Amino acid sequence: MDFVSFDIITTPPVYFWGFAVVAVLAVAISKSGFGGALASLSLPLLLFVLPPKAALGVLLPLFLVIDVWVVHTWRRMLDRRILLFMCAFGVLGQIVGWVLFDYLSDRILTFLIGMTACITAANYARRRVWPAAQSHAEIAAAVSRRIWQRSALWCGLSGVSSFVSLAGGIPAQIFLLPHGLARQTFVGTLCVYFLTINLAKIPFYIDVGIFTAETFKVAVFLLPVIPFGVKIGRWLNNNMSDRVFYDISHFILLCMGARLIHASL
Repeated sequence: MDFVSFDIITTPPVYFWGFAVVAVLAVAISKSGFGGALASLSLPLLLFVLPPKAALGVLLPLFLVIDVWVVHTWRRMLDRRILLFMCAFGVLGQIVGWVLFDYLSDRILTFLIGMTACITAANYARRRVWPAAQSHAEIAAAVSRRIWQRSALWCGLSGVSSFVSLAGGIPAQIFLLPHGLARQTFVGTLCVYFLTINLAKIPFYIDVGIFTAETFKVAVFLLPVIPFGVKIGRWLNNNMSDRVFYDISHFILLCMGARLIHASL
C-alpha cells in the first residue's frame, strides 16, 4: 500500500483509523504505565495499513509527544547512574542503525530480539515457580557490577532496533528488569531513555526520508488519542504492587517476543 493510492485524510480505508487508534493507545498505555515494551506492538499494527517508512514517519512524532508527557509525570523518579549508561549506548546504537539502515536485515534482527525476549520472560517465570538461591537484591547487585557490558549489548541493540523498527523497548527492558527498581523508578528511567534516543533519531530519519507532509497530517489527527492512553497507563501503574507490575511486564515481554518471532517468519 502506498500513500499515492488514496488520500489518507479524506478517503482512508474503513479499517485504517481503527488500526491507528489501537496502535497509539498501545504506545501511550505502555510508556506511561509499563515502561514501553507494549509500544513495540504499534508498528506491526500500522504495517497492516501503511508501508514501513510511512508507519515510522507517523509514529515517531507521536512517540515524542508521549515521551515528553511521561517524562514530565515521572521526572523525579529515575536512576541517574543507570540512565547515563543506557542513553550513551542507546545513542551509539542509533548511529549504527542509521549507517546500516539500507543493509540491515530487520527480519533477522526482529527474530533475534523476539527469541531473547521469550527466553528472558520464560526464565523469569521459572524463577517465580522455582526461586533461585540468589535473592532479587543479589541479582540486582550482580547485574549492576556488569553494567558496562550489559548496557553496551542491550542498550546498543535497543538503539539499533529502535531506529529500524521502533522496537527498542524489548532490549531496554531486558537490560533494566533485573535491576529490580521500584516500578515508578523503572518507568521514569525508561521514559527519559526513550525520549533521548527518539530525539536523537530525528536528524537521521530526515536524512533517510522518513518524514513527509502526509505522515505529519496523520500524526496530528491521532494526537487526541494520547491523553486517554496516558491516563490509563498511570492508573494501572499507581494501583498495583511491584510484584504484579513485574509479572505483567514480563508477560508483555513474552507476548511481544512471540509477536516479533511470528512477524519475522
